[in-house]
Amino acid sequence: MRKLSLFAFFLTLSLSTFAQGIEFFHGTWEEALVKAETEGKLIFVDAYTTWCGPCKAMSANVFPQAEVGDVFNANFINVKLDMEKEESVAFRQVHRVRAYPTLFWINGKNDAVHMSVGGKQVAQLIAVANEAIAKQDDLPALTAEWEAGDHSPSLAFTYIRALVRRGENHLRVANDYLRDQQDLTTKENLNIIQVAATEADSRIFDLLMQNKAGIVALNGQEAFDASVQQAVKATKKKAMEFKDASLLETAVKKLSAVDPAAGKLLALEGGYEMAAIGTDLKAFTKAMKNYLKKGVDGDMVRMQSVYTVAAASKFIEDPKVLEMAIDAGATAAAADEATGYQQYYRIADFLLKQRKADMALTYANRALETLPANKANYERAIQGLIKRIEEAR
Repeated sequence: MRKLSLFAFFLTLSLSTFAQGIEFFHGTWEEALVKAETEGKLIFVDAYTTWCGPCKAMSANVFPQAEVGDVFNANFINVKLDMEKEESVAFRQVHRVRAYPTLFWINGKNDAVHMSVGGKQVAQLIAVANEAIAKQDDLPALTAEWEAGDHSPSLAFTYIRALVRRGENHLRVANDYLRDQQDLTTKENLNIIQVAATEADSRIFDLLMQNKAGIVALNGQEAFDASVQQAVKATKKKAMEFKDASLLETAVKKLSAVDPAAGKLLALEGGYEMAAIGTDLKAFTKAMKNYLKKGVDGDMVRMQSVYTVAAASKFIEDPKVLEMAIDAGATAAAADEATGYQQYYRIADFLLKQRKADMALTYANRALETLPANKANYERAIQGLIKRIEEAR
């Protein structure tokens, strides 16, 4: 089974046109249960308290990450519940929490399917989420039913959705089913098209676009837009993996048909990232300048991604590229009052490795200056970095 996986290093911050990180549901617990039952999804619950250190760390550093959002937004109804407030009373009547954070995956019948205790880093959280996904569907049984000849709409939807959730190839099953349908506009078939349209460079995505009106009427504009965004992101990711500019053009074209402004931004961002994995310094520098001038537009997530992509590229030792990258990273850090000191620290450490000790010292000192109170461990780390920089000068 092909598991859901992390994107390549600099791709994790890409496609910032779209929402980053986990999108949490803001209704009541009872409403979340109804939503889960209706949509056939598990509810992911972050059971936390305001005084829990690991809870705060996950909220600040893990939940906002794009690769986490990719998994959780597609597969779960996401809920945060403060275990010491009234909002969690109905939840606590059924589910016991003895340590924080406790992470639950609960079905629409209010049964806990999976749980995990303690703070998690990005890779750990995605791995635990994959365990929950694996428990949600009995894929071997669904496969056996399908291969035995049951190609009913209900089984087709459940089977294709299970394959998508597990990150396995679902296109053969979906295409075989849809090819035999006389009417694609039934409720069942529209739902199958939407769940199967996971890549923009596919026949099923074209069916999604052709049946937009019906799908929007059935599931809403927001759900349709999310399907388009996820499919475009998947095609963009594939374009980068295979260094295929034509796939990127396809992603841009398909997105532009729905949102021209977002398509234009994707072209700028994708062109920059494609140049970063190429061999032409001049082309990369031009793409970087173009994206900074026309695409970033004051968005600090995009600004941070400029730094991340450039720092991981083979062109980073070029003085102009290095200067633009550091400026972008520092601008993003300056705008982040909560965790900007961490970015300053990473910039300083990176510059030290680039043998730019004087520049490194500047940003290490900024990390120290912007460090919040009660961060003794981080203060020691910064002081240690400053010492290493001074020894290297």
